[in-house]
Amino acid sequence: GGAGVHTRLVSEADAMAKEHAEKHRDFGSWVDDATTTARVKSRLLANANTQGLKIDVDTRDDVVTLSGRVKSAQEKSLAEEIARNTGDVKSVHNNLVVDPA
Repeated sequence: GGAGVHTRLVSEADAMAKEHAEKHRDFGSWVDDATTTARVKSRLLANANTQGLKIDVDTRDDVVTLSGRVKSAQEKSLAEEIARNTGDVKSVHNNLVVDPA
């Protein structure tokens, strides 16, 4: 019946609104995340043990994702610790790959 169609349309509308919200964040959230990314990058550059590393830093809703290659597990842990202790960071996804070569 008609109720099933209505429910499906509402669900599709909710899914579309969620997808739109994920792709189009408000300007304040974007600026906050860009600021967090800059702070994490600055702190990584300022630390003698991580300054030469090519670490990509992305932030979304105060969740930082680190990616790239490091030479040791210690560098990986240190980069995560630096990111975790920066500003408004809620959590860190550490996708750094240890590559001693």
